[in-house]
Amino acid sequence: MKALSLTGIAAPILFLVVILAAGSSTPDYDHLNQFISELGASGARTATLMNYAGFIPTGVMLAIFGLVVVRRLSNDKPGYVAGACLTLFGLGVFLAGLFSCDAGCPQSGGTLSNTIHDRVSPLAFVAAIVGIGLFSFRFRRTPGWERMWIYSLATSLLAAAFFVGLVTSLESRSYTGLWQRLMLLTLFGWCASTSVRLYRMPGDGVQSAP
Repeated sequence: MKALSLTGIAAPILFLVVILAAGSSTPDYDHLNQFISELGASGARTATLMNYAGFIPTGVMLAIFGLVVVRRLSNDKPGYVAGACLTLFGLGVFLAGLFSCDAGCPQSGGTLSNTIHDRVSPLAFVAAIVGIGLFSFRFRRTPGWERMWIYSLATSLLAAAFFVGLVTSLESRSYTGLWQRLMLLTLFGWCASTSVRLYRMPGDGVQSAP
């Protein structure tokens, strides 16, 4: 269980490496204005790399991480809900790779795979934002984790602001990629930080809040 705590930092590192590799293999790709999913879109030259080395394994690791956080830090309903949100985030990333969007990732129409991708992705982001927000209040009452609650709350609020920026840019597709990357950087930073703290935490049992 202790080793599985590191999935929270392994997942972001893997995803970043694959994005950089796929992006560098696509000369006309614009990180500022295009979705990350466009690197894995149907027919894209980097689709296999982005989906099967990026989205899918990253999603699996994030889903595991959500379960590990609950197992090691919580045994009450609020903690279970927060952990479930993180696990749903991971499952959403997994499904986004399994069901790739069409070329250009259109927000309506297209294939069934494109529709599933478009429905799952925002739900996954919202689940992560809500889950981290819930953990902020859980950490406030968890011995040894009190300092994490402010960071967690700030992460949730900042990621929510970036998500709003992403949504409002969908029509113009201006800086859409930037908003998405800032949001993911914020969420992944929290996962990595929590992952390291979990790994360093002594024992392998549940820490209960009073």
